Amino acid sequence: MRLKAEQLESALQQSLHPVYLVHGDEQLLIEEAADKIRQRVRQAGANDREVWHVEGRFDWSQIKWQEQSLSLFASQRLIEIRMPTGSPGKDGGEALRQFTDNPPQDTTVLIISGKIDNRSQKAKWFTELDQLGATIQIWPVDNTQLPRWILQRMRERGLQADLTLATLIAERVEGNLFAAAQDIDKLSLLSLNGELSEAMVLEAIADNARFDAFGLMDTVLSGQAVKIPRIIERLRAEGIEILAILSAVGWSLRRVVDMSIQLQQGQSVERVIAAQKPPVWDKHKVMIRDSLQRYDSQRWQQFLSQMAEIDQAAKGMTKSCPWQLLQRLCLQAAGISRA
Repeated sequence: MRLKAEQLESALQQSLHPVYLVHGDEQLLIEEAADKIRQRVRQAGANDREVWHVEGRFDWSQIKWQEQSLSLFASQRLIEIRMPTGSPGKDGGEALRQFTDNPPQDTTVLIISGKIDNRSQKAKWFTELDQLGATIQIWPVDNTQLPRWILQRMRERGLQADLTLATLIAERVEGNLFAAAQDIDKLSLLSLNGELSEAMVLEAIADNARFDAFGLMDTVLSGQAVKIPRIIERLRAEGIEILAILSAVGWSLRRVVDMSIQLQQGQSVERVIAAQKPPVWDKHKVMIRDSLQRYDSQRWQQFLSQMAEIDQAAKGMTKSCPWQLLQRLCLQAAGISRA
């Protein structure tokens, strides 16, 4: 059964399915949907939760669908599978089909996935999961929809707001739903009886745009070098671990390196982008094209090599400041040759 995100809460109150598949691009909304499912499963008596991360050559045989305990009083279980690429692969698809063939009564499976394209939604593993349980596709909130999304969320939090105030917040958070949600929660604490004014909103969120590590790389790849120092300063000020940032930066750089190598081998940029797993979002395709035209594969690989120097500095193995090295790398990758 396919559900819209707004239908999930009502559906959970009616019945609990053996399996839920939540997939899409917007991480905040995916996690909030998953939280609703976890809460409902706990209410049903689940005391045991297993979490599996499907990465690289994941061994699906590790997941035991059937409870191994011989106890007469075995509790309900929640098996949570995180599948960021949006594909379980051949072995994973077969494992999921085995689960749908004989789902145990004491187990609920929650699959949290990246975006699953239309072709993959026609695969047997997906259609059989959909027939047995519920699949929920989370759609991204674009900049034109963001003010109304913020307005709805503010009203759900008991705030008396209009589209003008919602638009004001949307302009400040620069498309970051996590930042918007945090600002709305802050305003709900500051307001009396849900009443808000423009001055209160301005004071609460003044210069309060937040940036995550992948947002940093979006800025780098789109060549917006002037924004990079401010973003890095924000990340540092908010106490985000630089190693966590490096993980995201490295992932993005490796992806660009792989694509640039394929271009060098003679493939077209459209084909290279279309073949990416996980898929490149439509709103990111222009950014990726621009970055691939900026440097050749050898230069992108040099940027990736610079990561080792930053990693050593972050771990205290050298006296260099890792934040300064990170800023230099990002500026160079964005097109500033003498950063």
